Amino acid sequence: MTPTYATTSETTATQEPFAWRGVLLVSGLAALVLSVSASRLHIAGDELYYLACGRRLAVSFVDNGPMVPLIARLGELIAPGSLIPLRIPGLLLLIAVSILAAAVAYECGARPRYQILAAAAFPTSPMVLGFTVLTSVSFDVTGQALIIWLLVRWVRTRRDRLLVALGAVAAIDVQNKWLVLMVAAALGIGILVIGPREILRRPALWVGLLIFAVAMMPALLWQASHDWPQLATSEAIAHETAQTMGGQWGTVGAIIISPGFIGGGLALLGMYGLARAPHLRQYRFLLVAAVLMVIMVIAGHGRSYYVVGVFPMLFGFGASMLSTLFEAADPRNALRRVCTGAVVCSAALLAFFASLPYPSNWIVDPKSPWLPLQHYGNDTWQTLADAVHQVAIALPPAEQAEAVVVAAAYNQAGALDHYGRSAWIPPVYSPHRGFAAFGAPPDTADTILYVGFDHGTEQRDFLAGFAHTTVARQLNDPLGLGGQNLGITIWICRDPLTPMSAAWPNLKYQVAPPTP
Repeated sequence: MTPTYATTSETTATQEPFAWRGVLLVSGLAALVLSVSASRLHIAGDELYYLACGRRLAVSFVDNGPMVPLIARLGELIAPGSLIPLRIPGLLLLIAVSILAAAVAYECGARPRYQILAAAAFPTSPMVLGFTVLTSVSFDVTGQALIIWLLVRWVRTRRDRLLVALGAVAAIDVQNKWLVLMVAAALGIGILVIGPREILRRPALWVGLLIFAVAMMPALLWQASHDWPQLATSEAIAHETAQTMGGQWGTVGAIIISPGFIGGGLALLGMYGLARAPHLRQYRFLLVAAVLMVIMVIAGHGRSYYVVGVFPMLFGFGASMLSTLFEAADPRNALRRVCTGAVVCSAALLAFFASLPYPSNWIVDPKSPWLPLQHYGNDTWQTLADAVHQVAIALPPAEQAEAVVVAAAYNQAGALDHYGRSAWIPPVYSPHRGFAAFGAPPDTADTILYVGFDHGTEQRDFLAGFAHTTVARQLNDPLGLGGQNLGITIWICRDPLTPMSAAWPNLKYQVAPPTP
C-alpha cells in the first residue's frame, strides 16, 4: 500500500520557527574555535597538489574537477604565500553544513533547541578534520548535504523550483568530484523503491537533470580524450584503501566513529525514526539511499568520507525524534543524562581539535595508532624541498640550465613546485596520478633529479632508463613521515637511454609507492 503523505498545508500549520540566531551562534562559534587549529596547521600535501593544479587550470583533472584547484589559485593570487585564503572556505562550509543539519530538523518540526543541537553535532565530530584544510572533502560533504536538504524540503512543500535548484547544486558539485553520481544513483533507487515516485513526473526535476548533464559535459569530453583516467584513479584508491587503511573493516570502523558523540546518538535516532516514526515516513527513501551508499562504498573499497554527506540529514531527523521524545508528558531522565553526557564529551572533542597541531618534537612513536602524525605540525615538506634545492644548486652550471626534477608521488611534486618559487628548484614533473597528466620532462633534459621511495618498484623502473645514476642525498628521519623525510633518496640521473617523451607512458602509475 502506498503511504499517504501530509499536504503542505498540514505540515506548515504547526511548523516551528527556524532558530536562526542559535544555529548561527553555535556553528559560527565552532568554526571560530576550529580556526585556531586551521591557522596553525602547516600546508597539507593535497593543498600543495591543488595549488599545482591551479597553476595549470583545465576543465578537468585526472582525479578531481576544477573547483578546488580554482579556489586554490584564487587564494594564491589574493595572498601569495598565505594559508589563510586556503583555510577560510572549509570553515565557511562547516557553518553551511551545520545550518543544513538544523534545517532538516526544522523541516521535520523539531523545536528550536533541538535544531540548535543538530547544528552542534557536525562541528563537534571527527568529520571536521576535513574542513580545517583545503580539500575536496568539505565540498563533497556540503554538496551532498545540500542536495538532500533540497529533497527533504521538496517533500514537505512540493515547490518545484527546489528541483531545479537541486540540479544546479549537482552541476556545481560535479566540478569537485564525481561522487554526486553515486548520491544520485542511491537517491534514485530509494525513490523508485519507496517513493515519492510523483517526483519523477515533475518537469522541474528533468530541467534540473538537464542543467547537471550540460555542466558535466566538459569533464566527460576531457576524460574521454585522456582515456578515462578517473576510472583508473578509482581503482587505485580502492587498492590503497584495501592495502593501507584496514580494508573494508577499516572503512566500516571509520564510518561508525565519524559522527562523534552527539552526532552518533542523533544518527541512530534518525535511522530509527526514518524506519518507524509516522511523522518521518515520507522521508524513508533517504534511509534506503543512505544504506545503499554505505554498501557501495564498502563493497567498492571506497573511502569513508564518501558517505559523510548523509550525516547532516540523519542529525536533523534524530533531532526531530529527540524533540518528540522530550516534549512528551513524561520524558525519560536517563535519556536526558545521556544527552548531557554527549554534549560534554563533544565539547571536549571540539577543544581537542582546536588544540591541534601539537609540537612535532612531542612525537615519540610515529607508528602508534594513538598518535597519528597528522595531529602534529607537519613541516617536513619544507625539509624535502630544501634537500632537493641543495642538490640542484650543487650541479655544474652547464647541467643546471637543462635539469628537471621527477618526484615519485604527486604530493611530493606539488611541494617542490610550491617551494621552488622561493628557493630555486628545476621544473618539476611526476609520473604519479594527476601530476603525470601535466606532461613528460623535455627530451633535452639529460640530467634529472629523481626523488624516489626506497621501497617498491617505481624507483627501480625509473633508474633503469639511465646510463648513469648517483645517490645525491638520503632522508631517513626515524620520526619523520614516509615520502617526505623518511625513506627518501634523491638521485642524479644522467644520459637517458630512451627519450623521456617515449618512456613516460610506461613510467606512469596510479597507486602510490609504498612508504616505510
